[in-house]
Amino acid sequence: LPTQLIPDDKEGKILRVRFIQKEGKESFEHTYLFDEGSTIEWTPCGKKLTCSYPGIKFAYGPDVFLGNEVTVVEMDGKFDNLQELVYVESHLSNTATKFYGELTQQMIKMGDSPGSDNGTGFFQTLASLKIREFYEKATGATVAVEAPEKVTA
Repeated sequence: LPTQLIPDDKEGKILRVRFIQKEGKESFEHTYLFDEGSTIEWTPCGKKLTCSYPGIKFAYGPDVFLGNEVTVVEMDGKFDNLQELVYVESHLSNTATKFYGELTQQMIKMGDSPGSDNGTGFFQTLASLKIREFYEKATGATVAVEAPEKVTA
């Protein structure tokens, strides 16, 4: 989606990406920002997250998509420093991570890939963690994950 951070943006280099989660799915816990069920807008740029123009904005809340009740986490903008993503990760719940910083670690591993600095890569990574979680619930299997010795914030 086009960014809402730059009025009348013509370049299309900054993306707004939505992570849409359908309500009422058995064995699926929605990812949420700060407070489940709330409607939230958050601009985390400042001392804990480096953001160049036009910045980053997150949003979370209920919506309707293709006639279905959904929960949406949205990111508009891009990351300047993937190491700092752990700050954003710490404000998300039900991410299906197995250790603190796993989402950030996976993003850093793919740091040179297209979308790794914006919501496309961020939400693809989050979706992969949610799929792993669903697979484990559905099959009873456990996917082994090696946690790093230290994850920095």
